[in-house]
Amino acid sequence: MVLRRVLSRLRPAPDARHVGTLEKVPDSHPKTGLFTEPVRIADLRARDPEDLGDGRRRVTFQATVRDAEDRRCPDLSVEAEVTGPERTGGGQSTTDLMGSVKVRMEGPPGTYRVRIVDVAAGGLAWDTTAGPDEYETTVE
Repeated sequence: MVLRRVLSRLRPAPDARHVGTLEKVPDSHPKTGLFTEPVRIADLRARDPEDLGDGRRRVTFQATVRDAEDRRCPDLSVEAEVTGPERTGGGQSTTDLMGSVKVRMEGPPGTYRVRIVDVAAGGLAWDTTAGPDEYETTVE
């Protein structure tokens, strides 16, 4: 009991000021100065679709991010939207050591399209005209 009173004096009780809301912010690690801006999508393609055995397919798109000096850009967030015959979905992922990121969708045969929505969550300049930001493939 005495120890509890002593500890309560040393550390303030949590209040509403310590509780926040989640907001979209730039990457948690500073990137300015690590990469030559603007960054760009250097390559965007669909990998061979996987047959899931029940008439459905898994389509994987891969995007590669490079900086203005053509160096790979690891640990950057990439936000993408994928549209398939049944639905549209979006999400955010992080580039790997080679600067690549993969997004997937499962569904029936048909046309699948990926659109890159954002790179580096606004933390770096992204040149949307320097590389592809959409790719479409038809899966049979």
